[in-house]
Amino acid sequence: MQKEKLWLALHCPHLALDLVSRSDDNSRQIPLVISDNHKSRPGVFDCNPPAARAGVQTGMPLNAALGLQQGLRVLHRDIDAERHALERMAGWCYRYSASVSLYTQDSSLVLEVGASERLFGNARELSARLGGELLQLGYQAHCGSAPTVSAALLAARHGLHIQHRDQLKAQLGKLALDSIGLDPSLAKMGFRSLAEIFRLPRKSLARRMGPEALDYLDRLTGARPEPVATWQPPEHFSAAMDLAAELNNSQALLFPLRRLVAEMCGSLRARDRGIQSLQIRLFFDRRDTAPQSLRLNLQQPSRCESHILLLVRERLERLQLPAPVTRVAIKARPLLPFDAVPDSLFHDDPELGAQPVTPLLERLQARLGIRAVQGLKGCEDHRPERSWAVRELDEPADCTAMPHRPAWLFTQPQRCRIEDYELLAGPERIEAGWWDGHDCRRDYFVVRDRHGSVLWAFCEYKPEPGWYLQGMFS
Repeated sequence: MQKEKLWLALHCPHLALDLVSRSDDNSRQIPLVISDNHKSRPGVFDCNPPAARAGVQTGMPLNAALGLQQGLRVLHRDIDAERHALERMAGWCYRYSASVSLYTQDSSLVLEVGASERLFGNARELSARLGGELLQLGYQAHCGSAPTVSAALLAARHGLHIQHRDQLKAQLGKLALDSIGLDPSLAKMGFRSLAEIFRLPRKSLARRMGPEALDYLDRLTGARPEPVATWQPPEHFSAAMDLAAELNNSQALLFPLRRLVAEMCGSLRARDRGIQSLQIRLFFDRRDTAPQSLRLNLQQPSRCESHILLLVRERLERLQLPAPVTRVAIKARPLLPFDAVPDSLFHDDPELGAQPVTPLLERLQARLGIRAVQGLKGCEDHRPERSWAVRELDEPADCTAMPHRPAWLFTQPQRCRIEDYELLAGPERIEAGWWDGHDCRRDYFVVRDRHGSVLWAFCEYKPEPGWYLQGMFS
């Protein structure tokens, strides 16, 4: 017998406000309203608690709200930004369920959680977990669960958790009609709760409410199947945030960027992906100042939030802002398969617990610039000064065996008196360069000076005879 599906809904009642305040928690203390963008008669779509305490209410004319609170801040609703935020939340929730659906008109998400109950606990436990995680990202989400999608969406608005289908009418019947969104004329007929509607005969329901409302009630109780459009995550990640206040200090950008990076890393973990490149774009308050792009490169795919933020911090430390920043955005493409490297079990072992060199190289590149940190590669030339070349760090290196050579070559060979050194090994004859006009003929020796340092010396026969030091062994 197939297990009954259980849907968990997350409703964000103040999503438009969250998109403003999540860039700066202090903005929650300033009276703020979101306008509904109505052209002829703009109204209040939502308001925060300081504005509500001044008497501002959702749905009232905007002019009336401005008359109640001096210095009231007004922002226009951005429906596209809300939709993008729901998509990013869907990416975050993807790790808990492969079946996630967006209901943008309701500012809600729905995910099927019955199949993953053994992994993440029951719906109440998962609701508490998701609510806490989204709050860390700056979103207020109300959760509820039920065996049908429509019932879950309604349950989220009232904090209900309904486990079985035969409990739907009893649990939902307690809800007042004015909190559900059905035809207001029903209240004028004397109906007060959804239970009273459920008790009416279907013919009477159809006559009083119409076919659309009847269809909704059938989907609510599971009497009619409900199509569900499953959201598919994109092959990239992008997110932007309008700042509640202009920022003049580059280090102050860490707070909004921390939340954007946290969203990204949550989505990456959900899909078992990592990134090797991250683009940060800064937008300024002056129209004559073009957006500024910063790029971070990683040596291997990563989704570690703390490490990526460390690279962001290193990059911002040397950044000079040409004007106050009003908006930040990040973009990562492509998303790459991620191979997790397990941590050492024996932390007291200096070899197993050693920090790899890759994070250090990434930090140096973030601080100094991508071109400032490069690798070396071998070349097919016996002359030491021409046997190597600079390479990009992501360029494959030729690891073929090479003769014994010092790790440190002097920029220019240094003349020396061979009598001052002790010969340890040699000679090794190197004779090359006749084909490119830099002919040389040398005998190389490993020598030790009076301080005990081991060096590489050679006797030059052409073009300038004499003894020289060319490098030092570590």
